[in-house]
Amino acid sequence: MNEDNKNRSLQKAFDVIDAIADGDRQIKDICKRLGFPKSTVHRILQGLLASRYIREVRGIGLVLGTKVIQLGIKAQKDMPLKELARPYLRELSEITKDTVHLGIKDEDEIFYLDKFSGKRAVQLRSQVGDRLPLASTGVGKSLMIDMPKMEWVRLFKDQTPNQVDEMLARMNEYSEKDYSFDLEDNDELVRCVAVPIRNKYGNIIAAISVTSIKEYMSLERMKELIPILKKCSGDVSKSMN
Repeated sequence: MNEDNKNRSLQKAFDVIDAIADGDRQIKDICKRLGFPKSTVHRILQGLLASRYIREVRGIGLVLGTKVIQLGIKAQKDMPLKELARPYLRELSEITKDTVHLGIKDEDEIFYLDKFSGKRAVQLRSQVGDRLPLASTGVGKSLMIDMPKMEWVRLFKDQTPNQVDEMLARMNEYSEKDYSFDLEDNDELVRCVAVPIRNKYGNIIAAISVTSIKEYMSLERMKELIPILKKCSGDVSKSMN
């Protein structure tokens, strides 16, 4: 098998794992989602079952296997930022009574690395491991702050096509003042304030946010939260040095 065929086979295996992770439990569901022949999916599944990347549960169907869980645990150990940030994020959530997120950039998306739920009556649906568009989230905009403006344009055209000019104007301010807002850009009635976390070289490596429903997030309060988040971000940065 040549290199191109190996790469295609590997990609198909990853696609099958992703389909199962997204809830496809039967071969027919995976075939429908991916457009692969049943024989191809069956062959891939046999290899994944043998290597414990997936398993079959009676009455449920195909689910992720123990190998994936083990890799997830190892991946978390390779991300010391999460453990270093936890006490500061917990304190931030207690002070604000709102949900606190820690996110990192994953290509054109954010990946929620950690979350502390708030004390409000209404709880947010977000979960650790969720991926959301960079350009329509508070955390994402903070991760974009140091990007070239051409990248801003590309992301806004792709992810918020009806708000490009407005978003660019907001990003100019965010870039100057090192914070960002989500003004119901991603989810109606949900707002957040976010700031980047920088390493000792000044590079953005992650971002934190305080998120709540609009009722608790007036523009005045959002502005008051900026220095509180920046102190938290600074404490996390110092803990890494």
